[in-house]
Amino acid sequence: MQFAAGQLTNALGIQAACHIESCQQCHHKVRLYEQLGGDLIDISTPAELEPNAKSRLLSNLKMQRSGAQSDSEESKNNDANVFHTLDGLYKEQLANANQRLPRPLRRFLPDYYENLPWKGFSKSIQSYDLPFSDDNYIARFYKIAAGKELPQHTHKGNEFTLVMSGSFSDLSGDYHPGDFVLADTSTHHQPKAHEREDCICFAVTDAPLKMTGFFGRMLNPFMK
Repeated sequence: MQFAAGQLTNALGIQAACHIESCQQCHHKVRLYEQLGGDLIDISTPAELEPNAKSRLLSNLKMQRSGAQSDSEESKNNDANVFHTLDGLYKEQLANANQRLPRPLRRFLPDYYENLPWKGFSKSIQSYDLPFSDDNYIARFYKIAAGKELPQHTHKGNEFTLVMSGSFSDLSGDYHPGDFVLADTSTHHQPKAHEREDCICFAVTDAPLKMTGFFGRMLNPFMK
């Protein structure tokens, strides 16, 4: 419902959009929520305005228009040129993006998953930072090599995970492309990728992981 109302942050909104693109059930729910929002607006009681509210608004707009330098013809042409340039760049980005990527991610990724500049302590566990994190949420991809597992850990906050490709399992079950997983401070697990292929997950966190294994604890000062 928050997605349909436009109330999610960029990171969570893009993650939800990737899931909705491949989930017909959730896609249908979003459409119902959007229709419900429109119906609620239709039946809402209009707010009462002062009798001269419209005339005062038009008068203020007229004053701003006449006094603003940005309303000159030259400025209007510049604004139009900037809009068309940005619109063209956006369309070019989408056209040149790897079409195997989910549409919500195409303008943010330079290539398909296997060609991204992954980084990490080893080739078994790597990450790629996504460019739409903010002060509250960190968005990144994690790649777990086939048959490998993350160190045993819990969470200092919430972690929203969407499986993009491959699959993994932990004590709670098996997870496949399109599956959503929510982990929090009560979660203690050690996700392991299935043997047949690497697993790539889209994770959004509001706090760092907390390693709990003997060797993992040494990594906690570096987690963010």
